[in-house]
Amino acid sequence: MKLTDTFKTAIIGLKTNKTRSALTMLGIVIGIAAVITMNSIGAGAQNLILSRVASMGSNNIFIEPGPWSKRMEKGSMMQSMVEEANITSLKREDAIAIANHPLIEMAAPFTMGVGRIVYLDVDKKSSYSGITPDGQKINENNVILGRDINEDEVKSMAKVVVLGFTLKEDLFGEEDPIGKIIRIQKTNFRVIGVMEEQGVQMFQNMDTYAFIPITTTQKLLLGTDHVKWIIAKAWDEDRIDEIVSDLRLLLRERHSIYNPSGDLAKDDFKIMTQKETADILTSVTGVLTMFLSSVAGIALVVGGIGIMNIMLVSVNERTREIGLRKAVGARKKDILNQFLMEAVTLTFLGGVIGILLGLTFSYLGGVILGNMLDLKWSAPLSLDSILLSAGVAIVIGLVFGIYPARKAAELSPIEALRYE
Repeated sequence: MKLTDTFKTAIIGLKTNKTRSALTMLGIVIGIAAVITMNSIGAGAQNLILSRVASMGSNNIFIEPGPWSKRMEKGSMMQSMVEEANITSLKREDAIAIANHPLIEMAAPFTMGVGRIVYLDVDKKSSYSGITPDGQKINENNVILGRDINEDEVKSMAKVVVLGFTLKEDLFGEEDPIGKIIRIQKTNFRVIGVMEEQGVQMFQNMDTYAFIPITTTQKLLLGTDHVKWIIAKAWDEDRIDEIVSDLRLLLRERHSIYNPSGDLAKDDFKIMTQKETADILTSVTGVLTMFLSSVAGIALVVGGIGIMNIMLVSVNERTREIGLRKAVGARKKDILNQFLMEAVTLTFLGGVIGILLGLTFSYLGGVILGNMLDLKWSAPLSLDSILLSAGVAIVIGLVFGIYPARKAAELSPIEALRYE
């Protein structure tokens, strides 16, 4: 029997039970669509992270508390962040020492907390960040109303605050906030400025933050003397590696760490450049994408098992038809090819529909996530993932269609004709 005839026969067999064929394809459709959507959203997250890290400046150096961990290279960044949450190794004086390095333009410490922010009858739970004037310059945060925090206010632990754009709208609406008094964790602060709209940065909506002198944040709100991180800005990005090496020696000396071998795991701090930060964050999203795609891939396996079950039922229902075909000269190969063609056709059609749905869901997912996070989210589509999905669909049809097809091909024509 010619391949075209085998294909026509398979199509006729599928059309005979349209509802069954549609339900059989459903597992493949869902699996393929889910794999494409997860890969697309994962790639979009990676692109977003890389663009956000790049916007921080290629000559920025990030210093955080806690030793370097191999888990971070393997994508366990969240676990490392939880473990280092209570580490108090970095101090504001470390930032001052780093700023005095001849190859460093400026360095700034940062700390943060969460609390109730109240103005009259408006009560908001929001984040606040302890900053310095240099920190605002490094982050390129600009004030559009009033003024920014100055160095004298940091030294004197002044009770002043600069509001994020959205936080100002939530608290004051159209009212001019400059000079007004708000309460943050039972402490009164005078509003001196409002930040320009910044949007989401590294998954944090900076427009909802309150910015306070870091000394005020440490002493009055948090009751600590350590900082969460330090950002240093180098004069020359071509000498970043040299500067990082110098800063490690500087901090080891300040923290009395004896580490002649340079083992990063023995330090109580870690220093990362833009590239290292991007690599770590990309690995995190990569692991997450692989996990989600694996879960979606289970649907493909389930869909394949469904195809095998339905094809076995089809073989039993069409036993007399198989016996009749064999009686008039059909060979085992013809019967085998017919049922294999039906299975492959089912999975191929399911794959095509799944690809179309995957493209649609990827686009809609990008739009929804962009609106939810208030940012421009791209959902890139990889031709490789689409072709791979189509190939996987065909392979599943072959793998899970072989057993029912072989069972049909091995039927004895006499026994098949007697089958009731």
